[in-house]
Amino acid sequence: MQDSINKVLERPATSTERPRVLVLLATYNAGQWLAEQLESVLAQADVHVDVLIGDDCSKDGTRQLIRSDWAGNSRVKLIEWETPSGSAGANFRRLYRHADANSYDFVALADQDDIWLPTKLITAVRALTAYHAAGYSCSVESFWPDGQKKVIKQCGTVRSADFLFEGAGQGCTFVFTQALFLTLQNFCRQHSDIAEAMHYHDWLVYLLARVTGAKWYFDESPYMRYRQHGGNEIGSRGSVSAIEKRLELIRNGWYRKQVDVALRIVTQVGHMPNSLASFDRIFRSPSSVKRRVYLALFMLAHGRRRFSDRGVLATTALLGWI
Repeated sequence: MQDSINKVLERPATSTERPRVLVLLATYNAGQWLAEQLESVLAQADVHVDVLIGDDCSKDGTRQLIRSDWAGNSRVKLIEWETPSGSAGANFRRLYRHADANSYDFVALADQDDIWLPTKLITAVRALTAYHAAGYSCSVESFWPDGQKKVIKQCGTVRSADFLFEGAGQGCTFVFTQALFLTLQNFCRQHSDIAEAMHYHDWLVYLLARVTGAKWYFDESPYMRYRQHGGNEIGSRGSVSAIEKRLELIRNGWYRKQVDVALRIVTQVGHMPNSLASFDRIFRSPSSVKRRVYLALFMLAHGRRRFSDRGVLATTALLGWI
């Protein structure tokens, strides 16, 4: 399959073949890094790009910056929300409900502070086409203010229930088909309460893709620079601070609630196979040694793609945190 993707990537592009991509960019106090991010999005090769920005009531002049620097650029549109959403995920979900993607072939997500390599979008588009997939995510090169760099690689192994426990990597790497976006949009419009209960907007995308039978392509190569700073909600996978934040979310019950929401979404969509029905029943049962052992074994067998991640979740299940 990789050979076929490489052949597609090597084909020369013509102006009449350029795919149309709508990039959804959620901002909040983005003035420090937005220009570099947005310029890298608009400089994408071999695709037509339009950017829809939803600003979450920034207080640092982000809106004024967008109005002054990109006012004459027809490819950049700004939505100035009148009330704050409360989180980056909620801001993105407002964009999901609001965006008009009918004239686009693909939709991509962008954070406000990263840097995209010039071939990020066309690589995703060609991989999606070659693999007949609905969603795409790639590895990233994390970088810090002190010059430190680290590639955070994607793992392409997909397990039967991994979507119950995590998304498909960093949402800022996501590119997906118009059809998947419309599925996402309709769900967010018709089931707003349950969609809003899913904290991570990118996990929701991957979950809906998987439960509707769509394929997802994981690219092990990095096509963007993932900026690390004090404002990151979680940060780069593998960092000490990121690990501590994830463990705290599990220990305090927040993560268990997110798995509960994921199961409710699976039920709402109407795709609950027998294996997940059994998990759902035991997951909702009273705490017991049997429940803890079952959840631990299930997560090891069907959960997160990386063994270390699955091992951590299994351990927290045995401790009764999930």
